[in-house]
Order: sequence, then C-alpha cells, then structure tokens
Amino acid sequence: MKKNEVQAILSNVRRAIHAYPEIGFNLERTRAYLTALLQEAGCQPRAVAGGLVADLGSGPGRVLLRAEMDALPLADGKKVSYASQNAGACHACGHDGHMAMLYGALLLLKENPPANGGVRLLFQPAEESPPGGALGMLEAGVLDGVRAAFALHLNPGLPYGKVGVKAGVMMAAADNFRLTVLGSSGHGAMPQGTVDAVLVAAHAVTALQALVSRFRDPLEPLVVTVGKIHGGTASNVVADKVVLEGTVRTLDQQLRQEMPGKLEALSAGVCAAFGARLGFEYLWGYPPLINNRELTNQAAVRVKETLGAETLLELERPLMGGEDFAYFLEKVPGTFLFLGTGSEHFRYPLHHCCFDFNEDILVHGARLLAALARETGSVLNI
Repeated sequence: MKKNEVQAILSNVRRAIHAYPEIGFNLERTRAYLTALLQEAGCQPRAVAGGLVADLGSGPGRVLLRAEMDALPLADGKKVSYASQNAGACHACGHDGHMAMLYGALLLLKENPPANGGVRLLFQPAEESPPGGALGMLEAGVLDGVRAAFALHLNPGLPYGKVGVKAGVMMAAADNFRLTVLGSSGHGAMPQGTVDAVLVAAHAVTALQALVSRFRDPLEPLVVTVGKIHGGTASNVVADKVVLEGTVRTLDQQLRQEMPGKLEALSAGVCAAFGARLGFEYLWGYPPLINNRELTNQAAVRVKETLGAETLLELERPLMGGEDFAYFLEKVPGTFLFLGTGSEHFRYPLHHCCFDFNEDILVHGARLLAALARETGSVLNI
C-alpha cells in the first residue's frame, strides 16, 4: 500500500472518530466503528473490559501496541468539517489520532508481518478518567503472552515530526484530593458570628503551595494544583461549606507516599486557625510511568531507521503529566514515546478545545508503531 493511500485512509478514520467522541467507558459507537474496521482488515477483535483487543499472528514474541479510545468532557471549539457532533465531548488529547495510527500499523503489519511472533493491538477505554481503564484490562489478562509493550502519544509541545524518547521515569504519578471546609453560615453583613468557609478555603489554597516551596527538597519535582472550587449559595450569605478538588504530581515514590499526610495536616491546621473543620479525601491515581532502558534505546534505533535520524529527540526531563500506560510498564518492559505535532498553524496544547494537528503525522506514527512491533522481538530475542 502506498504512503499516500495509507494517509488518506487514516485521515478518514481519524475524522470519523473525532466527529463522534465518547467519554470514559461509554464508548459504544467508537467500539462498533473500530470493530468493523478491524474485521475488514481480517482481524477478529474481542471486547475486553470496555475496550478492544485484536491479535495479529502468533508466537512467543508477542508485542503489544496500545491506543486510547476516550475523549474529554469538553466542548469542541474548532470550526472544521469534522468537529464534534456530541455536545460536551471532544478529542482534545489526540486519542482519535492514536486509534488511527494503531489501525494504520495494523495495515502495514498485514503487508509485512513480523517474522518472530505475533502483535496484540489494544484499544483502551477511560485513560482520561482515573482510576482509568488500564487496570480492568490487565485484570482481564490482556498481557497474557505479551513480552513487550509500546504506546505513542501525539504532543504539540514538540516540533512536528520529532519523536521524543526518554529512558527511566518519563511521566509523573497523578493523584487527586478533595478538601471539604466546613464552617458556620450567617448573614453576609454580620460575619463576626460566622465561620466563613470561603475565607478559610482561600487561605488553604495559598497554604498548599508551601508544600511545594518549603516542605520538600527543591530539586525534587512536585506539583500541587487546586483545579476546582465550589461553595456558597448567595452573595449576601456567608458560606458554611466549600469543596476544593485538586491534583498532586510526583516522580519520587517516597514523596508520593508522604503527600496525603502533609496535605491533610496543613489543611487541618488552616481550618483550625479559623474555627472550621476539615473533610479530607485522597484518591490514589496513576503511578509514575517508567520506561525500560533497553527497549527505549532500541526504540530510538527504530525511530532513526524508520523516520530518519533527524527526527529523534532525546528528552532530558520527565513530564509532570500522568498516564495509565504506567500500569502496563509495571508488568512488562516497554516504552512510551511522544510524536511531535507542533507547528505554526497548530499551536494549541493538549486538552484545549481547539487542539488539532496536521494529519500527515498519522502515517509517520503508523510506520513507527509497525516498526516497533516488527523488530522488537528479534532484537531482544523474545
């Protein structure tokens, strides 16, 4: 199949998925569409834990390639023919492109299959919705017979066509928290007889940043972000309850384990100082994503062979974003790579309602995924 033929197919696939995004595990239309595509390509996909799995070939050297299926709860801001038709949902993280690239890899592998074993294609639900879809698929046995795993993620923060690789810690642990500040309500004109939960919450938000600036080694990365605040009922009523929700990002496992205690103690102290009470919940999320060094080095070789030496970009620092592909890499060796989409005409970041990319990149991603599946087994003798 010629490159321009593959490109046209993948653009159509991506746009069909982009126009009808679905969220979390509610992926009926997406699963049905992918199932039809895979069957047309000669595969027999099976539904597993809300996602899809399809095997190509067989043998002891099975390599897993993974793409995510879910979109974000976000209204599409683009004025394009393939804009989202589902109100309040949008593929703003590139998952539509990931599915198209994985399908493209299948087409290329059908033409030139690996000589040393099989390939497992995995389409995963709920990556954007912790605790995520990876754990359910793992519990269902999707890694049975798998010896190595790869995933490729579009990244507008890298120049178009560059492939970012990094051995070791690549992405952060992503945990969430919920703080409930409980005060005492009253008239907004007579605050002296109340405990203002809004005021207490404002102090708590500021105080939490001390965890970053004063409670950890300044050379150890840490992010504490309060992303949501909800409280109050009227402009002239002192609020008796405010709920704060946020995220904690860490690379170091010891620091990660310490964070719930630090968050609760600091927040409780702020509340006590104003006479308020605290409700505290800590929600453990995705672990740090750690790339296998040997497979990352081999992936770098595949990048240079497949796309050209000039496309390889060795990343010096990890990203503080989280990814539930980390769960796969806790079980089998593998690596997670970034494929750059940044250009003058496509500047919006991931999770922005106007995120888009030059679809020519899809065939590059498909070629790289196919090469990783085809060559990994022979290189590592798996």
